[in-house]
Amino acid sequence: MSSRDLPGTEWPRGGGETGALIRAFDWGATSLGPIATWPQSLKTATDILLQSPVPIVMLWGPEGVMIYNDGYSVFAGGRHPALLGSRVLEGWPEVADFNANVMKVGLAGGTLAYRKTSLILHRHGAPEEVFLDLDYSPVLDESGEPAGVLAIVFDITERVRADERLQIAQRAGRVGAFEWYPETGRLDVSDEYRRIWGFGPEVEVTQDLLVSLVDASDRGVTGPARLVGGGNPLEYSEYRITRPDTGEVRWLGRRGEVLPAEADRPPRYIGVSFDITDMKLAEAALRESEEQFRTLTETMPGFAWSALPTGALNYATQQWLAYSGLSLEQTVADGWLNAIHPDDLQRVAGVWTTCVATGDPYNIEFRLRRHDATYRWFLVRGLPVRDEAGAITRWVGAAAEVEEIVEAREVQASHQQALEEEVETRTRERDRIWNVSRDLLLVTDSAGLVLSANPAWITILGWSEVDLAGRTTEWLQHPEDRERTRVERANIADGQPTQRFENRFLHRDGGYRWLSWTAVADEGLIYCLARDITADKEAQARLRETEEALRQAQKMEAVGQLTGGIAHDFNNLLTGIIGSLDLIQRRIDDGRLSDLGRFMEAATTSAGRAAALTHRLLAFARRQSLDPKAVDVNGLVDSMGDLLRRTLGEQVELAIALAPDAWPAFGDSGQLENAVLNLAINARDAMPGGGKLTIETANTHLDLSYTSRHEDLKPGDYTVLSVTDTGVGMTPEVIAKAFDPFFTTKPIGQGTGLGLSMIYGFARQSGGHARIYSEVGQGSTVRLYLPRFTGETVLVVEDDPAVRLLVVEVLSELGYAAIEAHDGPAALPILESDQRIDLMVSDVGLPGLNGRQVAEIGRQHRPGLKVLFVTGYAENAAVRSGFLDPEMEMITKPFALDQLAAKIREMIER
Repeated sequence: MSSRDLPGTEWPRGGGETGALIRAFDWGATSLGPIATWPQSLKTATDILLQSPVPIVMLWGPEGVMIYNDGYSVFAGGRHPALLGSRVLEGWPEVADFNANVMKVGLAGGTLAYRKTSLILHRHGAPEEVFLDLDYSPVLDESGEPAGVLAIVFDITERVRADERLQIAQRAGRVGAFEWYPETGRLDVSDEYRRIWGFGPEVEVTQDLLVSLVDASDRGVTGPARLVGGGNPLEYSEYRITRPDTGEVRWLGRRGEVLPAEADRPPRYIGVSFDITDMKLAEAALRESEEQFRTLTETMPGFAWSALPTGALNYATQQWLAYSGLSLEQTVADGWLNAIHPDDLQRVAGVWTTCVATGDPYNIEFRLRRHDATYRWFLVRGLPVRDEAGAITRWVGAAAEVEEIVEAREVQASHQQALEEEVETRTRERDRIWNVSRDLLLVTDSAGLVLSANPAWITILGWSEVDLAGRTTEWLQHPEDRERTRVERANIADGQPTQRFENRFLHRDGGYRWLSWTAVADEGLIYCLARDITADKEAQARLRETEEALRQAQKMEAVGQLTGGIAHDFNNLLTGIIGSLDLIQRRIDDGRLSDLGRFMEAATTSAGRAAALTHRLLAFARRQSLDPKAVDVNGLVDSMGDLLRRTLGEQVELAIALAPDAWPAFGDSGQLENAVLNLAINARDAMPGGGKLTIETANTHLDLSYTSRHEDLKPGDYTVLSVTDTGVGMTPEVIAKAFDPFFTTKPIGQGTGLGLSMIYGFARQSGGHARIYSEVGQGSTVRLYLPRFTGETVLVVEDDPAVRLLVVEVLSELGYAAIEAHDGPAALPILESDQRIDLMVSDVGLPGLNGRQVAEIGRQHRPGLKVLFVTGYAENAAVRSGFLDPEMEMITKPFALDQLAAKIREMIER
């Protein structure tokens, strides 16, 4: 298996810039189809051309769709990258007839070769003549039929131009003539000579000047050097010079003759010099072109080969020699036949013999022996090269290893069968789950129209799939839940999955069942699962009733403790009242009325103290539900001082240490009073011989390292209330059970075991925590951690002062901070500020900007702003008109205060 066939591997790999373009190109828009569906023959040919440094383009299919490499992209000039994936006749319209003939011959299995061909191309937006060496050969598909044409393109324009320039120069006599005088080093030169060397007319030309401009590595062939050596100093030579006028390096040729001396005259040294730079560049380009072609065959994956028209092999690349371990001589002497697997030999020889006889392309897969005697699968292809008369002059071909591809085909066939079996199994399993699930399963479109429903709908709600299909479920939803459900469905359709969303659905018997939903949207459909939680809801209700009964029982236990503690105080108070009234009666009987006021004041004072005690006792005994809000812990503890002292008695000293900066806590003040009283009573009972009770407040921050060790406790700020006694203390075993319901260490009949458990439950319900610290004989400390009250803020926009006052008062009772605005313009600066706003309560019919307009402006600055509209119009009409967006709700006038409070709390806590 090749790397391009491995899962997760992009193909083709490498190929430089053009390879990346091929990977990114939308081939599905061409006749080739998506790249993943390309036949192996196309992929192999693409791999070969991408790895080649030589400009190569492949024209695939009848349309000649173009695939090429980096080398060809340079040749294409401004036409790249638009040529990639285009049809060749459309890509090069100026040579459409030429390419049409190429496609005709190539797809018929023929080859074409052009040398120094002149074409007019528009590579850079304008016509230009180029000279090309072109070789075309067909590319065969898996069936052995030509499926494309491979073109190797050599741009020899510069070489041709150089040859032309050289010929023109020669014809025009553009050579520089000179006469050299070695004895003085002076030269007489022509104007052309000066031009070639880059001298101006004012420069005196000497042999030293010329030698200084010659490249140091070439100075050995100059005239002065050869004259010293005794040879012909003007024998033809070539060297590089640096022109003094431009700094350009040029190649020059020089040729001359030494004329023998005459009479008393010395020999004459006459010659010519000419620029051969273009010729040198052309020679270098030719060598490079030839080297590139050789490199192409030597760097191809697999190996290349050629054969005589008779079919006898006469060449193979180094890759074959290295693979087989054979020499070239052994290979061409039919040694390659011995490398074919015995089981494949007859088939291979038969196909090769037929192709040689018919001239058909050679295309076959067979196994070849490696130098280590192992066999590997190869795809071997060959094409005949024909002369202009159509006669075969030679065969050329290539072989690519396809061992992994052959193995992959076998594995793919096996995997395909296994996959089909697994799909069938999974389908049966899915259908079985759908049919036997005890949960409600539902599939809808994005608008909520039911597409399918499982049989559990009949079992749980009595509705069949026929009853549900083609309509939404709004007709089944409880009227109070429809708006919430509509918003939730819209969120799911927008890609937000939902978990544990609860609402009520109509049963066929007329009742409603509570359902808990999990749903997710995928490809335009919504997949839903709902569980019947009606029994859970009923159990929760019973549990709340039981907890309330336990809480009341615990309160009554505290009241019982109170009555014994304050009985002595009531006797004293009653004595003061009765005694004062008795003295007043006697003074009246005796006619002494002057000082009756003193006794009346004493009776009134005692009666007031008795009333205060009675009020406190009734407050503890009163049944009430948990109502968390902001609690001033310091104020609460301070107000309980007198009651606690009377409850504790004279043997217990009470100390109250309140932190002056203690934060307000979030909780139920009545429950907190009850907790403090119960903790004080427990502490008193733990100090039968008397002692000291200390109540403290403090602020603290619980970090993640602490809260992670306690269930449902969140990191954050907490207000701490501590109750410490100097009593008998607790053992670790007692501490571990102290918060358990009905656990008590008191004798039977003296305690219910509910006090600490109810305190612990109150702390947990408030989002807080409770801990006990104790040592036997040293005393105990119980600490309550209540969440710091941060205070949600509500903006009230109402032009009617009475209604605005009413809403603000409700917010105050709920513990929320309120900001007032008498109309829309007054509300806008608040909405545009950094002030925290958790909810906006606004009248719809405001003067000027109405409530809906204020909300829209507010959401531009606060996209998630929750809005509660107050209106005198019918709520249903507003909803039907599309007035409400998500996170908007409405309450109609007139409304009960409890209804307003419930709606505000529900929206803030959502």
